[in-house]
Amino acid sequence: MKHLHRYLSILFLQRLVIAVLAMVALLGVLDALGNADKLPDGAGFAGQMRYMWLRLPILFDRTIVFALLLAVLLTYASLFRRNELVIISAAGVSIFGQIRMLIPVVFLAGVVSAVVIDRASPPASAALQNWLGSEAMQEDTQTPERLWLSDGPRLIELQSLQDDVLSGITIFERDETGAVISITTAESARHVKGGWQLADARHQRFDGQEMQADNFWPSPQTPASLGKLLTEPRDMSFSDLLTFNEMRGSGSRPSSAYLLWALNRLSLPLTCLGFLILAVPIMQLYGRRDSSDMALASGVAAGFAFMVVDGVLKTLAENGNFSAVAAVLLPTVGLMLVGVWLALQKEERK
Repeated sequence: MKHLHRYLSILFLQRLVIAVLAMVALLGVLDALGNADKLPDGAGFAGQMRYMWLRLPILFDRTIVFALLLAVLLTYASLFRRNELVIISAAGVSIFGQIRMLIPVVFLAGVVSAVVIDRASPPASAALQNWLGSEAMQEDTQTPERLWLSDGPRLIELQSLQDDVLSGITIFERDETGAVISITTAESARHVKGGWQLADARHQRFDGQEMQADNFWPSPQTPASLGKLLTEPRDMSFSDLLTFNEMRGSGSRPSSAYLLWALNRLSLPLTCLGFLILAVPIMQLYGRRDSSDMALASGVAAGFAFMVVDGVLKTLAENGNFSAVAAVLLPTVGLMLVGVWLALQKEERK
């Protein structure tokens, strides 16, 4: 059994590496071609390669779960084609026994993936934002997202941050009751000691008092802290997600969005196990070598169905319309329950 355990683990890891490399490489090329217009003029081939390199951790995060599902499916497709699954079953290894053999390596792959994402994705996202600006990180179909920031008696609206320079700044000054008494707009702002120096500032006041033209915004916010607020929560580190979840009154997203992606990062190994529990019985439902392709297609379809449900729930949770805990746990628990049910069905037919 030890030899079988080692053999299955090696077979799985080989296919996982192939699936990850293939998916990340393909998506990287398509992503670079689709976003070529976002690169600076004259970026050329070197700019394209730099963009692809910085996007690799982000694309890895988006594809690792599906790549793991494909790795399990391809592992069993190989066993089918070599008639090795018949030998494994004849040796008395049940579906649940096969799952138990693969649990350690799959769980470890999930843990390593979560650590790689947590360490590599945040600096890559920060480098992209600093190079291209936060607006360039939005999808073409989206309206560029603006950041709302509560800073003492002020409400600040920001458009983007690039090379430590803010653009599109609107500052709403409020009185003790919360009413807006003045508005200051500026084309850009550069960080200096104690705050931000505004450029091309325009001022309006609404309480009848004389407007004091001040081109300085005093604030403890730095380019680093604002850069994190402008970053997609999914691309932040786990520690920053926990920190921002405790914030109130800052940022254009509800704090639950940060909790959602913190839990998603933490639950990645469990999601990988869910796909394992689902994929192993799916690949054995048809029970014949010549139907392994049908089983493989069924597994891929199940993966896409999971992605759709998971995406809808996470979108609702990001907007504060659904529980973050439920959005993370329900799809994974659903995977496991369906997988256990399919395994039981297969075992009963023997």
